[in-house]
Amino acid sequence: MRETPGGTDRAVSVTVGYVMTLAISTLLLSGLFVAGGSFVETQRERAAQGELTVVGERIAADIGTVDRLAANAASREDLTVDRPVTLPERVSGTGYRVRVTADDTRGTIALESDRTDATVEVPFRTSESVAVENTTVDGGDLRIRWDPPDEGAGTNGAVVVSER
Repeated sequence: MRETPGGTDRAVSVTVGYVMTLAISTLLLSGLFVAGGSFVETQRERAAQGELTVVGERIAADIGTVDRLAANAASREDLTVDRPVTLPERVSGTGYRVRVTADDTRGTIALESDRTDATVEVPFRTSESVAVENTTVDGGDLRIRWDPPDEGAGTNGAVVVSER
């Protein structure tokens, strides 16, 4: 065995190499986890936005159906329309809220996810003679119905979105 001037350093160089390898590996893995975590969160938000868009379009289509039935009815006082809408309770693993706002013939359905920052707005149009009631409900199964006019209460009738 050869000796170096001043002693042997072989055992120290193996230990230092091992510690350096562990440190570099830890740094690389930490970087991958941080980058991967933000990628997964971005994908989750995109998936939630896609699902909320589909849900919003379904609600808008059903509001349009009830609106057309009410607009074309001979007598709105006797009209009964009750349309159940089966929707998922969660999108991308989180709950969501549905907010319906309407003015005259234009309206918006805003869907907001509880945990992600996903928010989607879907526009809709209605007949001039049919109003849509502004409301906010939790996501899931809904009911879209025609509330007939009530002269005693002074209401003209409206399309109403409510939880089922």
